[in-house]
Amino acid sequence: MNLEKLRETEYIKCVNLLAELIDLDADTTEKIHKCLRCMGVKNFFLHLESADLSPETSEKLKSLKAIIEIFDEEGGQA
Repeated sequence: MNLEKLRETEYIKCVNLLAELIDLDADTTEKIHKCLRCMGVKNFFLHLESADLSPETSEKLKSLKAIIEIFDEEGGQA
């Protein structure tokens, strides 16, 4: 599998997980998928405001980002 296909597979997994975690509709899921393809996961979370998502979805994603950052800072230990 080439790198581009692998990356796309991982983006699909990521957006599907986000959809389950924060109960996203199909349109929002597709919008996030497009953003991931264009920006990558790290930049997506760094620039959430540029994704043009609803305020509710943005807040949920900001909360997830904060949780990820906590675990990242602690080396993955709670």
